Amino acid sequence: MAVLVIGNTYSGGGRGHQRVAEIARQLGADTELARWSGHAQELATNLASGYEVVVAAGGDGTVHEVVNGLMAVPSDQRPALGLAPLGTGNDIARNLGLTQPHQAVEAITAGHTQGLDLFRVECHDEYGRPKLVWGVLNCGIGYGAEVVRRTSQRMKRVAGPALAYLWGTLSTLATWDSPSMTLTGDFGRRRGRAFFVSMCNGEWECGASLRIAPGALMTDGVSHLVVVRHAPRPMLALRLPLLGSGRHIHLPQVTYVETNTLGVACERPVGLQSDGDVVGYTPCAVRLVPAALRVLAP
Repeated sequence: MAVLVIGNTYSGGGRGHQRVAEIARQLGADTELARWSGHAQELATNLASGYEVVVAAGGDGTVHEVVNGLMAVPSDQRPALGLAPLGTGNDIARNLGLTQPHQAVEAITAGHTQGLDLFRVECHDEYGRPKLVWGVLNCGIGYGAEVVRRTSQRMKRVAGPALAYLWGTLSTLATWDSPSMTLTGDFGRRRGRAFFVSMCNGEWECGASLRIAPGALMTDGVSHLVVVRHAPRPMLALRLPLLGSGRHIHLPQVTYVETNTLGVACERPVGLQSDGDVVGYTPCAVRLVPAALRVLAP
C-alpha cells in the first residue's frame, strides 16, 4: 500500500513534526512537511496521484488543509485519508476514536475504511468574492469565528486548548453584539438575533472540553445545528459551563436540530470558522455531503 504522510513544522507546539518520521517508518511511507499556512493543502493536491492513502499528521488545521487538498483531486483518483493526532487539540481524530499516534498506525495498517461526512461550504472571502471550502468537524458562524480569531496558536501551545478557548470565549462574550440572521435549511426558515450558530459533524470540540453536539457522529450522514438565541450577557455567561456536558441543548434559548443544509444571511458580514480556523464570511450556504471521503479509522 502506497502511503504519503504530510506533517508540518508548527503543530503540537512546534514539536509534532518530530514524530512524523517515526510514523512514516512504521508505515513504510513517504513524507512531506508543510512549512506555511496552506502548504499542506497544496501538497495533498499535487502529490496525491500514485498514493492509496494520504495521512494528515498534525492537528485539526492540518487535517482541514489535507482534506481540502484531497477534495480537489478527481474522485476516481482520490486517496483515502489517514489521521495521526500530533496537534494540540486533535478534535477531528478524537471524534473518530483516534487519540494516540500508534492508534493511527494500527488503523492504517488494518486498512478498514469508513465514509467520512464533510461540509461543503460556499461563502465569501474578506473582499466579498465567492469561495468554496470543505469543513470536517464544524462550521461556526459569527460568535464562534470570533472566538477562534482571538484564540491564537501561541495561546493554545502555552495554556493548552481548553484554557485558550475559555479565554477566547469569555473575551469575545464581553464585546460581542449578536447580529440579526436569517437561517434556512431542512428545518425551515428562522429569523432573529443569534448569539451562536454552528453546524456540527462531531460531538466534541475545543480539545474535547466542550460537548457541543451530543450524539453527533462524523460517519452517519447526519449533521446537527446548534443555535443560541440572543440573551443578556450575564445569562449567557452563567450557562457557558453547560457546554462541557452537553446540557446546553435543553435550554429554552437553544435550538438543537438535525439538518444537512444551512443558509445564513446576516445584517452585516460575520466570520465563519471551520476546524479551528476562520475560513470565510457570510452570506454562506453549508451542505453536508455524506461519505464524501474515505477515512481509515477504527
